[in-house]
Amino acid sequence: MSQIRMEQISAMNISFQFYSLEYFLESVARIGFQSVDLWTGYPHMLLDQDYAAQCREIRQRCDDLGLAVSNVTPKVIGWPLNIADESPKIRERAMDYLKRAVDASEILGAPSLQLTPGTGLYDRPREAAWERARESLRRLADFAGGAGKYLALEAIQIVESNLVNNREDLVRMLEEVDSPVLGAVVDTTHMAKNGESLDEYLETLGDRVRRIHLNETDQLPWGEGKAPLQVYLNHLNQAEYQGPITVEICSKPHYLKPYAAMKNSYDYLKDALARQ
Repeated sequence: MSQIRMEQISAMNISFQFYSLEYFLESVARIGFQSVDLWTGYPHMLLDQDYAAQCREIRQRCDDLGLAVSNVTPKVIGWPLNIADESPKIRERAMDYLKRAVDASEILGAPSLQLTPGTGLYDRPREAAWERARESLRRLADFAGGAGKYLALEAIQIVESNLVNNREDLVRMLEEVDSPVLGAVVDTTHMAKNGESLDEYLETLGDRVRRIHLNETDQLPWGEGKAPLQVYLNHLNQAEYQGPITVEICSKPHYLKPYAAMKNSYDYLKDALARQ
């Protein structure tokens, strides 16, 4: 039975958004991470007209620090970046942004991009928004496939979207898009909120699971919640999962001292891996 290794785990920069991207990169390299999952939100990245030059600079700095970019996570939750919006103009704006993210991933050397499903208005028919999301995902899968990249769709909580919220929704969307380019992200925080288990996702989706967000309760730093990390590791090992993993801290009080939060998470995970 294979075992999860620290080398599979990337740090995401979302919890460092009150600090510079340079500080994030230097911090995680010093902590011991070998790769990063690059969230494209302000102030770290904008993906505007100057994105190519910015990406080249980031790639060079990562190379200097011995870091790989394992994934690009475009900031696409909320207006005006909604692939399921009723307005064709808004949807096209979101698609143009995501296409730039695909191009950016090539410059950064990242093999994949994470996606969220967009959302419909909660007082309008859900199925209409579902269809818009599905068609946008199909178009983006065609574009990303042409660039040699793969995509991973995340099921997110109802407070973020009314479309893909659980394993059943995720399976349905993947089947309807029907593209080998599109797989799944499994976030253990969202999963636990739904009362679902990691082994259910791994069994149902198999090799369509392209990335794991190995997250503590409420996306706290590891060790500050109640998530059963050893159970998660056992499920991953039993499934012989050898794909990429991201540790993501989205607890805003920890944004004030992100280095300590990420360092504590790294040490907690490293200790848990040693006890597999």
